[in-house]
Amino acid sequence: MYALFAPHSIAITQGAFLLGLVAWAVQMTASRNLQIPRTPVDIALLGFFACCVVSSFLSYDPLVSVKGLRSPAFFLAFYFVSNKVKSLRLASFLAFAIVVSCLANVAYSAVQLGIGRGIRINSIREDSPFANKGLGVGDVIIEADGQPVNSQEELSLIIDSWRTSPTQRGQLRIKFQRSEAIAETSISRKLDGVGVERLGITTSPGRNFRVMGFYSHYETYAEVLQLIAALAVGMLLALPNKKSVAALLLGGAFILLAATLVMTSTRAAIAGLTIAIAVMAFASARRRIVIAALLGLMLAAPVAYLIVERARGISVLDPEEGSTAYRLEVWREAFGIIKDHPLVGIGKGSEGKLKEIWGLYEDGKLPPGHFHSTPIQIATWWGLPALILYFSMMAIFAVETWKLCKRLKSERRWTLRGIALGGLGALVAFNVSSLVHFNFGDGEVVMMFWLLAGLVFAARRIAFEGRDSHKIEHRPQPPPEDNSHRNLPLEPAVIAEPNVRAAKARQN
Repeated sequence: MYALFAPHSIAITQGAFLLGLVAWAVQMTASRNLQIPRTPVDIALLGFFACCVVSSFLSYDPLVSVKGLRSPAFFLAFYFVSNKVKSLRLASFLAFAIVVSCLANVAYSAVQLGIGRGIRINSIREDSPFANKGLGVGDVIIEADGQPVNSQEELSLIIDSWRTSPTQRGQLRIKFQRSEAIAETSISRKLDGVGVERLGITTSPGRNFRVMGFYSHYETYAEVLQLIAALAVGMLLALPNKKSVAALLLGGAFILLAATLVMTSTRAAIAGLTIAIAVMAFASARRRIVIAALLGLMLAAPVAYLIVERARGISVLDPEEGSTAYRLEVWREAFGIIKDHPLVGIGKGSEGKLKEIWGLYEDGKLPPGHFHSTPIQIATWWGLPALILYFSMMAIFAVETWKLCKRLKSERRWTLRGIALGGLGALVAFNVSSLVHFNFGDGEVVMMFWLLAGLVFAARRIAFEGRDSHKIEHRPQPPPEDNSHRNLPLEPAVIAEPNVRAAKARQN
């Protein structure tokens, strides 16, 4: 359930994990075996969580901060997965289940794009009530009086509906989208004529929106997509037969996942997946794969960013663009907080209490939120020691996963190597996009991250245990001792020729 629902629903995902965690605890208690195998990342991971706990109790808003410990506490999912996945069959099933399950929300996103959201204005007559009201060709009408609009007929019915509020009887409030900006205007309800002709506009379904699958935000969806796409690429690179059914499944899944990721128009996630594919190609240590991957990225990446620029109406590297300018401002404010609170930070969620006192978010001119960067957010909330341990944890994950990929270079069980390569790519993608996204604080994303990290360490244990058992199983055994000569009558000793003595010695 954890693997199947991780690409879709945070509630079912976390519920399935917690149910499994409780069952695991009961199992260990009943068997009186409370020991958990150690991993190289234990000290950094547990030290990081300890810093979060200390910071929460010393927070400016302890109640909010202590409640917020649930998010970092989900690191237990790493230990749950890495310890309970004990067979190659289960590890392979979970890896394929994640990829195949994600195709359900990819299909849903395609349906959303096909249907459209809102109505795009293609032309406006001069006598139209929408003329000179701040609307223009290319704008997408999303709502009218708070009700969704997906056709001119729906808009006409809303105009004719009677409003009990006196303030809305004469004016119709219109919410529309222009590029990425959302704005509002109003028109008069008193229109001449009937039906859609009186609107004086031609429209088509609005498809200039950022898909978000079953989630409530496109950035969350993009972060999850890049992790699963990295897993699919890793499995595909490790596959020995590139013409098999599994290769067609993984290749097709990657194309669909990558295309959907582009439709989210999330620059950091696209960059993260691009760099992840390059790292996985180098880790595969195959020259043809490296060359093919680099050529593919050189061709695909510019096309992807061109699509993003046209969809969002922005320049990818423009520092004056809205989301980039917002980040630069909140980062500047965060650096000041880190400078004043370097050891334990201010505690998770405390900025909501302090924003007016400290004049955060440009003295309230910007919408409140978080600081849109995992390293900056960790240092602000939990302090610089927590940030150092976080970087140490990620570095250990990276080193151990890279070493695992190299050690499995000649491994015949390709799914083990595929999980290792995919886990390495997911780790790279996660950390690249974390520079400008607070993905470590996003429940859907972090649950997928811990799932993949746990799978990698489960594959690591399975691979090493398999090697040890293989050596023991094929250890040469001495031939059984031949005691038949003991029952034979004694004969005079004969001095055998040297080659005869050697043959008997080998036989014995």
